[in-house]
Amino acid sequence: MTGIGTFALDKAAAATGDAYVYYVSNSDLYRVKSDGTGAQRLLKSFNFEGTEMKPAGDYLYFAYDEGSTTLLRVPVDGSTNLPKRFFDDAIYFETDHNFLYYMDSKGKIYRAPANAVDKSEAKLIADMADTKFSSFAVVEGRIYYNALKDGRKTWVASKAADGSGQVQWIAAGAFEDASSARVTGSTLYIVVNIKPEEVQYSTNSIVFYAIPAKGGAAKAINAKAPLDVNAVYSGWQTNHLFLFNKGIKLDADGDYDYSLGKGTLLTAEGKTIDLYKTSVPEVASVGTDKLAFVDASGHAYVSTLKNNKVVSTKTLSVTNAWYVRNLVTDNQVRATLIFADSGAYVLKNDLSLQKVVGVEWDYVKYKDNVSGFFYVNAGDNSRLYHMADDGKTSTKLSEETIDRIVLIDKQ
Repeated sequence: MTGIGTFALDKAAAATGDAYVYYVSNSDLYRVKSDGTGAQRLLKSFNFEGTEMKPAGDYLYFAYDEGSTTLLRVPVDGSTNLPKRFFDDAIYFETDHNFLYYMDSKGKIYRAPANAVDKSEAKLIADMADTKFSSFAVVEGRIYYNALKDGRKTWVASKAADGSGQVQWIAAGAFEDASSARVTGSTLYIVVNIKPEEVQYSTNSIVFYAIPAKGGAAKAINAKAPLDVNAVYSGWQTNHLFLFNKGIKLDADGDYDYSLGKGTLLTAEGKTIDLYKTSVPEVASVGTDKLAFVDASGHAYVSTLKNNKVVSTKTLSVTNAWYVRNLVTDNQVRATLIFADSGAYVLKNDLSLQKVVGVEWDYVKYKDNVSGFFYVNAGDNSRLYHMADDGKTSTKLSEETIDRIVLIDKQ
């Protein structure tokens, strides 16, 4: 487990550089820098509903709405008010700096320069991808995706992102969404369901794999003891620890019943640690030896770990808390935030809470390596603001009333 041992902003972990925040107001798309400069309206009178907006090169790529397979793009400089079609059959796409990657309904994955004139510049880099599990991830020059080995069985596979070289077969099974592949430090962790065809019952079929982020041999963390699907998917990952809720069940509506089960941690070495007596919806690292978390009743805590055991637990002075999140730069925690019905709070060094005035969870967006966070200020007619890591210093970014924040892009 890694961290910097403090909760306030540390100079060594300070986020640098400008960031643009993209937001929707009255169905138009805008952007503005985190310091309030560079405001632009990018799309006008488009009734913008764009989903999965992702930046690459000089463009923003997105789908028109949920379920659409038409891949659209618009220049980030505001030089046109209407998006253009780039590809008509993209069931999944990702961007990585100056490249666009997309999968079509036939299981072919393409890579195109982000500033390509049109799709004719795209190159086929992989085929036989499993379209039932279409998520993929691009990490340090390699693409990780779900493929049909021998045309039949689903495997997690990897190739060089430019399509060169041979396929690396990592594990039988599938990672089922983008959040199941995550880089922490110099390691890529992939959550693999080794029985992805089983959709009716929760089974012991989740195995965590660790792979060097720059590519290399994969290592199964818990191959001899696969975890229950519901236990893992109801949990959370923080640094090198994986929270799962042992024994959790679904309620009558098919949602996780967090009143059942027990919050448990899996380490990168495959060891388990009992964290709490009931299930835990979310957890976040606090320094090198502490975890902040919330339970099913909306109470918040900080536990101290030593030698793979919880040695103490402190109850925090907030009720109806539902989310705990870290602001991170280069894998180092700058600040820990707790969101509750009563608002947002910064966790201070003495484990007391400082309320952030005007911030509600439903209107907050943040991004790794970008200082502070962005929010829609309910106290100023829902206008866009930026809050510094200290939870005190805010900057007004817009005069428009904000419908939603859609993207933060570090420049």
